[in-house]
Amino acid sequence: MSQPPASPSPGPFQPNEPNEPPSYEAPPGPFQPNEPNEPPSYEAPPGPPPYYPPPPGPPAGGPGAPSKTIAILALVFGGAALLFGFIPVAGIFIGGLFAVTGIVLGIVGIFKSHRLMSIIGIGLAVLGLIVTVIVTIAVGKAAEDIIEDWPTDYWSETETDDGDEGEGGPGQGDAPKDQVVDGTDPNAPLPAGSEVTTGNWTVVISDVVPDATAQVLDADEFNTPPPEGYQFFMFTVDATYQGEESSTAWADLLFGVFVEDSVYTEACGFIPDDLFYAPEVFTGGTATGNLCLAVPTAGIETAAIGVEDYCAAGPRYFVAAE
Repeated sequence: MSQPPASPSPGPFQPNEPNEPPSYEAPPGPFQPNEPNEPPSYEAPPGPPPYYPPPPGPPAGGPGAPSKTIAILALVFGGAALLFGFIPVAGIFIGGLFAVTGIVLGIVGIFKSHRLMSIIGIGLAVLGLIVTVIVTIAVGKAAEDIIEDWPTDYWSETETDDGDEGEGGPGQGDAPKDQVVDGTDPNAPLPAGSEVTTGNWTVVISDVVPDATAQVLDADEFNTPPPEGYQFFMFTVDATYQGEESSTAWADLLFGVFVEDSVYTEACGFIPDDLFYAPEVFTGGTATGNLCLAVPTAGIETAAIGVEDYCAAGPRYFVAAE
């Protein structure tokens, strides 16, 4: 019996289905066709890296900048020291204190603050100290000259060639007899009963009672005795007004009794014919009354009575009690 013929073995080629065109696979490669109707695209070439600004620094006057406060204070104190240096009394104390403070602040400011301002502050402070010293020495020298030339005695009107004093009488104190004394020195007062003019008033002091204690206590029952070691000193005042319009003597004039380098002004109390009750007077009018002051008993024999027109800033004169 015969075998049917064997079917041919399958090969690599497989015929396509009927009515289908053969398909081809595009070969791989770098070129990829663009979509239809789209222009070709290109990659931009690499450029420099982008620029980024540096981070902001600390603001001016911030924590990183030195403060000018100390330097400014050094300038202020140095300038104040220089200004006060021209004032004789204030320059010694206030100006000196400001100068020392300005120097200290300036030294600190050189290392911790504005250097130039601190140096200027130190310079002003040092200059203030120099001015203070110069002004103090000049004022002290001028005051010393005035004190040395100040009259301490009143002069006798005439003096004979052989040294005998004439009718003017002997001088007082240790000053030369040819030195003019105007009564402003309590150690060399004008003679008792002298007429003095101070400000708007011409004053004459009379009827001096060095110890009027009993008289004052008898004048009013409410008067109290003076303190131990003191006594009541009473005198009469005749004050003639020379100013314009009118005024009252008790309001304008200030009295005091000079005893052993001190002037006493404490009133005794109620006294007869008190100057306080003298009426207001016009130009040429005279107010008369008594004054009484408490003074120490020790040294009363050399007492001198002082008077000045306080309201008109008149000079103060001293008149001997006896």
